[in-house]
Amino acid sequence: MGIKLLNKYLREKCTSKSINKKHLSHFAGKRIVVDTSIYLYHFLSENALMENMYLFISILKSYGIEPIFIFDGKTPQEKKKLVKERSQKKKDAEEKYNELLSLKKDGKMDELEEKKMQLELEALRRQFVRLRNEDIMKVKELMDAYGVIYYDAPYEADDLCVYFVKSGMAYACISDDMDMFLYGCPYVLRNFSLLNHSILMYDTTSILDELNIPFNHFREILILSGTDYNTDSDTNLIETLRWYNQYTNYIKKNKEKNKPYYGFYLWLAKNTKYITDLKQLFKTYQVFNNEEIEHKNTSFDKESRKEDKQKIKDIMQHEGFLFCNE
Repeated sequence: MGIKLLNKYLREKCTSKSINKKHLSHFAGKRIVVDTSIYLYHFLSENALMENMYLFISILKSYGIEPIFIFDGKTPQEKKKLVKERSQKKKDAEEKYNELLSLKKDGKMDELEEKKMQLELEALRRQFVRLRNEDIMKVKELMDAYGVIYYDAPYEADDLCVYFVKSGMAYACISDDMDMFLYGCPYVLRNFSLLNHSILMYDTTSILDELNIPFNHFREILILSGTDYNTDSDTNLIETLRWYNQYTNYIKKNKEKNKPYYGFYLWLAKNTKYITDLKQLFKTYQVFNNEEIEHKNTSFDKESRKEDKQKIKDIMQHEGFLFCNE
């Protein structure tokens, strides 16, 4: 989910002008689109799906933020291989979890060993969390009670989230998926804190200014470095950036001589062995380059409705949530 090392690279290279912590009150009166599935899995892994989703929505609304939740649709054909691999990893983690659980039940270990095993069990359990359709329906029922807007994306949620922001229907996107930068999301909000009511804001335009990289080159760098759509690549972000630095020198020299120059991918293909499948690379590039075409003729005209406090209470009490007397 995203590009390895990208967040580390951005945090090292960019100043607080581009990446900074904001209190949620900063976004009062704004529409914020939410890449929902990330938080569904996160809350589910903590055994607190409904409780944390209740808090998540309540906190946003308490600061006058209007959330728009986007759910994943069908898995794109290009990602089916990766989804199959992830499914197998979940099965492997579950098998290991059950093996360790059997050992723990034998009781033949000291207190320190038992604590270490418990930590390992918790880590493994998070790896095979499965989101059921029933879970999604319960969350949507809660959203209906809150009167908040949600949509099902045709495929993955991230490109529709970015479309909302780029088209002006939302101010920013809450997501921990680094793919948001591939789509050119203007403002990405990461590391949402239910405890501190804060979030880390990434200003993509400012980031690109600080890096001195135009967006089309930035997107090419990220795609070449490896995404969920080209997992077989042996490339990585750091090495790609080294090649990009050489490429910018090549452009500079050719411009000085008034000579034409190749695009980044073609230059690499002609001068290095870094790209193994140029055709597939261009195909992957197109995945991240046509979100506006896919969504521009779709109607997104839902309006937020009145909150039904009693229904919210009924739903949450059914989940074992206790409310103080008003």
